[in-house]
Amino acid sequence: MTRRPPGRSRPRPLRSGQRPAGPVRRPAVSEVDLQRAVRGRLTFLFVLLFAGQAVLLGRLVYIQGSQADHLQRLALNQQLGAFVLPTHRGRIFDRAGRPLVTNVEVESVFAVPRAIRDPQEFARRVAPLVRMDPREIERRLEPRLYFVWLKRKVSPETAATFRALKLEGQLGFLEEARRAYPNGELAAHLLGFVGIDNQGLAGVELAYDSTLQGRPGRAVVGRDAIGRPIVETQRLAAPAVDGADLVLTVDQVVQHIAERELEKAVEETGAVRGMALVMDPRTGEMLALAAVPTYNPGAFQRVPPKRWVNRPIGEVFEPGSTFKLITAAAALDSGRVDLTDVFDCPESLQVGTHRIRDAHRYCTTSQTLTDVIRYSSNVGAAEVAARLGKERLYEYIRRFGFGAPTGIDLPGEATGIVRPPQEWLGPGLQTIGFGQGISATALQMLVGASALANDGVLVRPHVVRMVRDREGRLLQGVSAAPRRGVVAPEVAAAVVRMMIRTVEDGTGKLAAVPGYVVAGKTGTAQIPAPGGGYLQGRYISSFLGFTPIPNPRLAILVVLEEPRGAYYGGAVAAPLFRAIAERALWYLRVPPSTPLAAPAQTP
Repeated sequence: MTRRPPGRSRPRPLRSGQRPAGPVRRPAVSEVDLQRAVRGRLTFLFVLLFAGQAVLLGRLVYIQGSQADHLQRLALNQQLGAFVLPTHRGRIFDRAGRPLVTNVEVESVFAVPRAIRDPQEFARRVAPLVRMDPREIERRLEPRLYFVWLKRKVSPETAATFRALKLEGQLGFLEEARRAYPNGELAAHLLGFVGIDNQGLAGVELAYDSTLQGRPGRAVVGRDAIGRPIVETQRLAAPAVDGADLVLTVDQVVQHIAERELEKAVEETGAVRGMALVMDPRTGEMLALAAVPTYNPGAFQRVPPKRWVNRPIGEVFEPGSTFKLITAAAALDSGRVDLTDVFDCPESLQVGTHRIRDAHRYCTTSQTLTDVIRYSSNVGAAEVAARLGKERLYEYIRRFGFGAPTGIDLPGEATGIVRPPQEWLGPGLQTIGFGQGISATALQMLVGASALANDGVLVRPHVVRMVRDREGRLLQGVSAAPRRGVVAPEVAAAVVRMMIRTVEDGTGKLAAVPGYVVAGKTGTAQIPAPGGGYLQGRYISSFLGFTPIPNPRLAILVVLEEPRGAYYGGAVAAPLFRAIAERALWYLRVPPSTPLAAPAQTP
C-alpha cells in the first residue's frame, strides 16, 4: 500500500457544476497557431489601411476631376466681388436731329438695415417721403441685409428732404439715369415709355428696346478677410456698350401741328376722342401720329392704362365713306366699271329686307362713278359693289392690305376685321362697298388709300429713319421696304381726279387749302352696337386726303369720334384736315401749285 506524502491530503472529487478552487491550467498553444493569428491580424490591418487610402484617393480624384471648377469659383467668390457697369440708354431724335427722348442723372435712395438700431422709428420718419405704410417699411428692414431700396429716381427736392433727416449710415444715395421727355406729351403714343429699370414698355421704346438698351459691362474687385471691397484691386472684366441712338421719320414741328389742331378740333366739336396721321405717301415715312386724349410718357402711371393704347394702329373702326375709294379703284382696275358708265340714282336701294339710303339727296336720275365719290353716295357705292361681286371685291380689299398688319415698326398693331365672302350675308356686299361691315385701323386706311397717290403702289409705313452711335456715326439705315402694286397707275390717277372733284365742288369743300390742289374724301360712319346693329346718334367723322397734287408730299387722315351737333365728315373733319395741311405745307416750304388769290381791297 502506497503512502501519501506528509502534509498533503487526498483531493476530493468535484460535484456536478462545481469549479475547481485553484487556477486552471490551459493546454499549451503551438508556435504555428500563434504565427497564424498574428498574420491574420496584420492582414486585416493592411486591408483596412488600404481601403482607407483608396477612399481618400477616390475622394481626391473626384474633387480634382469634377469639382475643381466649382471649388475654384467658390474661392474666387470669397476673394473677388463682381459688379455691373451701367450703360446709357440710347436717345431718340426727330428727323431734323431735335431730341425727343434723352437721359438725366437722378438719385435713388436706399436703406442699410444692419445699421438701423430702431427700425420702428426709422420707418416712422421715412414713411411720409416714400408714401408707404410704416409697418410695410419696417417689414422690409431685415437686420441681415445691407441694402434695401426705398425710392428710385427721386427729384432733387426729395433727395434733399431725405438728407435733412440726418440718418447718415442708415440711408444711402445712388446716381441712376432716368428717361426724360423734354417735350412733355408730344408724340407720347409713338414714343412709348420705360419701366423703373429703363426697360421699354410701349411704343418705340419697346419696339427698339434691344437697340436702345446697349450691353452692361462688368468689373471685379478684391475683398479682404471680412468681405470688404479693396478699391485698389478693381479691374475691368467686360466694358459697357452704350445703347444706340434712333433718328425717327417723325418731324417734331409737324407732330406739334397735328396734336395742337387735333386737340382744338376735339374741344370745338365736343368729340370724345380724335386721331391724326401724317405720312409721306411716296416713302411710307410717318411724319406725325397723334391721338387725343394723350398722356406724359414721363408720368404714364398717372393715367388709366387704356390711355396708353396707340389707337391709330391698335384700335379698329368702320371707316365709312372713305372706303369708297377702295371700291372705286377695284371696280375700275377689274374692268367691271368704266368711267363713262352711268348708274341709277334712286331715292333708296332695297337689298332683301334692308334699305340703303344716301345721307343727302343730290341726284334724281343718274350718276357716274365720279359722282359716287364726289357726293359720297351710299346707293351708288352699293351698285358698284354689286357689279364687282363678293369674290372680286374681297380680292381687292386684301390686295390693298386690309385684314393684315401694315408692318409698321411699332408694337401692338391690329389686323382689322375682314370677314370671308361666304360670311357676307344679306346686304353685306353692298354695305362693305361704302365702308360698313368691315373694320380697319386708321393706319391701314391711310396706307391703303395712299397707294392711289403713289401710282397704285403700296408702301410699308415706318417710324425709324436710321440707327447711329452716340458720336453720330451711322450704324444702320432703314432699307427700302418691298413695294407692291395693287392697281394700275392710270386707275390710281383716275380715282385721285375723283378726289380732287370732291374737294373742289363735292362733300369735301371745307378741306381746300388756298394755293394747293387737294385730293380728298369725306367719311361718316355709324358706331356698331355691342349686341348688333348700330348705336343711335353716335358717329365717327373722318377725312382722308393728299396734297399737293401732283407729286403729293402729305397724306393725312383725321378722325373725330362721336362729335356733338354736326357730325358729317365734310363738316367737322375736313376743316381739321385743312388746318393741319396748311400749316405743315408752310413749314415744309412746299411751294403753292396754284396762284393765290389777291387779298380784297379795304375801302
